[in-house]
Amino acid sequence: MRTGGTPEKAGTAGSLDICFVSASYWPLWGGAERQCQLLGAELQRRGHRVTVLTRAQPGTPGREIVDRLAIRRTVAFGSGVIRSLSWTLSAASWLRRHGRDFHIIQCYQLLSPTHVGVLGHHSSRSQRVVALAECSGAYGDIAEIRRLPATGLRRQLLLRVDAFVTLTRDIQAELAGFGLERVPSYLIPNAVDASVFTPVDPEEKQALRRRLGLPEDLTLCVFAGRLTAQKNPELLIEAWCRLDLPRARLTFVGDGPLRASLESLARARCRDGHVLFAGATTDVVSYLRSADVLVLPSRAEGIPTVLLEAMACGLPVVATNVAGNREVVGVDGTAGRLVPADEPAALAEAVATLVASASLRRELGTAARAVVEKRFDIQRVVTQYLSLYAALHSA
Repeated sequence: MRTGGTPEKAGTAGSLDICFVSASYWPLWGGAERQCQLLGAELQRRGHRVTVLTRAQPGTPGREIVDRLAIRRTVAFGSGVIRSLSWTLSAASWLRRHGRDFHIIQCYQLLSPTHVGVLGHHSSRSQRVVALAECSGAYGDIAEIRRLPATGLRRQLLLRVDAFVTLTRDIQAELAGFGLERVPSYLIPNAVDASVFTPVDPEEKQALRRRLGLPEDLTLCVFAGRLTAQKNPELLIEAWCRLDLPRARLTFVGDGPLRASLESLARARCRDGHVLFAGATTDVVSYLRSADVLVLPSRAEGIPTVLLEAMACGLPVVATNVAGNREVVGVDGTAGRLVPADEPAALAEAVATLVASASLRRELGTAARAVVEKRFDIQRVVTQYLSLYAALHSA
């Protein structure tokens, strides 16, 4: 794999017109969508223009402005592969008709978004197509491409992009193993706005808990994210139910296909009222600021947005020792605790240790905030992207 390294300095001259291609966006609001919005907003603040091209959702207009970003939605019908194919064709057609002035087409995922970018770009206009791969392992893009039909055709489309952005070196290795080594790959992490996700004092934390209906006088552990198999929330419930923590509560922030089964499992296995389900929210920052510990039991990750957001809020974290979490937290234990994946006893022990010690939570939280400020703040990451864009246009 030819790697483009880790860009450090911006070199673009003048303003850029950039199109972000994402299969989902507002009002669907997960970690990938928040990353798209965060980068787009900062690029616009620096004088560039960003349009998000995404799928139409029931009840959403074909075009609107959300958080200063222009959104264009094109049709998708059917389900599964048919839905992806129909959107790929409609979005690529939109790009061919309306996207001649874009300098950069940035595709969030190696599947249909990248197909849209490759099929819709205007080579005569010196457009550059950048494709983001956000996860490795069984839940990563390459694994999904291998499972889908027309794997060889998908590889040929990927060979036509100008650069890959990868979050971890594991993802870079997977791209090379899939025969994509001749495409330059740039290692750029996800980001967080450290001016928005900030620590709070105890009084503000109590006020947030009152507003959110959370217990005010107990240690609060939080999981935030989609309730899916990849995030492995069952492991957290199994670990929690092994513990005897009368002065602590666990709150799940988010929704997903596993919610009903998780609520049933919690009722059957845990003490009544000790596991709470807050549901989906766009106000993730308030829940993280109100918490004492973030727990992330995922089976696979890229660079999880919620991990960066929690650490920026000064939260100590307990996360499974998978590639993306390891890249952020580090293996030395100074900014958080990593535990083996799918081992509830190890997860329970790490959570219990942090619940028992307020001083340890403060120590780890301070170190976590410092890691984010040094490596993952949006100001640093957007500069790396601008350097990539400049390198592509000067090549």
